[in-house]
Amino acid sequence: VRSSTLLPPKFSPEPPGRPRAMGHVDARTPPARCNAAGGAVSAQRIPRLLVFDLDACLWAPEMFELRGEPRCWDPEAQGVKTSSGEVVRLFPGAQAAFRRLLKDTSLLGVQVAVASKTTEAAYAHRCLDELEVDGTKLGSLVHYREIAYGSKGRMHFPALRKASGIAYDEMLFFDDCTYSDNCREVASACPGVVCVRTPDGLSEELFDRGLARFAEGGVGVVA
Repeated sequence: VRSSTLLPPKFSPEPPGRPRAMGHVDARTPPARCNAAGGAVSAQRIPRLLVFDLDACLWAPEMFELRGEPRCWDPEAQGVKTSSGEVVRLFPGAQAAFRRLLKDTSLLGVQVAVASKTTEAAYAHRCLDELEVDGTKLGSLVHYREIAYGSKGRMHFPALRKASGIAYDEMLFFDDCTYSDNCREVASACPGVVCVRTPDGLSEELFDRGLARFAEGGVGVVA
């Protein structure tokens, strides 16, 4: 099982001491955007690290429910097929969120992590590496992985902070909280993290609500 594995980010940082290339975006200072009239509007505060749970938050079915091993992406089924013919698919809201991470210039530079306490870590890694969003492998968009059974507040998030160097108050977390209130636990153990419950899977509405609460300076469980 890999833990806090740093994968090559979509946008590689410039080496120390070297001038930034044109168009470099710092997630802490997002670029100004234009309104319908073409005028600049003030940039909102955005998180430096988005953290997603996996089972029942990004995808279904859950890993422990699978009878077969995840194999590869099936373009017709729009999901990852298992050796038993099951299909693991992203929720529509999860697809929309990652599509925006690919294309929305206001989110350029935001890093992504996953935090899952599934008992089937190998299955989860395989699904991450095989699922696609508009032809891009989901795993290539994830910079840090904490996939192991254990406490998210006492184990996963401290490991993510250490691996990324990003403070808790610059993180936004989404979790379905089906079996336990992971959002409440993380908010208590890791003060500063903004947490959003996704009881029916990640929706674009909840994704937007999390970004809005973060921009407003919300702390703890905000939805």
